[in-house]
Amino acid sequence: MSKPSEFTKWPWCSVLQDSNAEQIAVNIMVILKRTGDTWRTLTAEEYRAERQKDGGFSPTEARWFEKVAPLVATEDLARKFSPDWAKAAGAVGAADGA
Repeated sequence: MSKPSEFTKWPWCSVLQDSNAEQIAVNIMVILKRTGDTWRTLTAEEYRAERQKDGGFSPTEARWFEKVAPLVATEDLARKFSPDWAKAAGAVGAADGA
């Protein structure tokens, strides 16, 4: 089983096909990484608080968070979010580049 820390690479060609969504997904993985590095559902309030610690949060992020968070709440869902994340460490075939 992989950890969120293995999903901090940019998720090109995500299912939402939008760089804002991809940025939020990376932000979520970074937050999960530094708050225990385990898969769990991140709340909007927790996301906001953690992003403010980073020195940034905008109303636009809040709107995108609501769309993205359910799509990356588990390892299986995160792998489906982007072809790049499908190949993240621990994926079947990841070691051989498949």
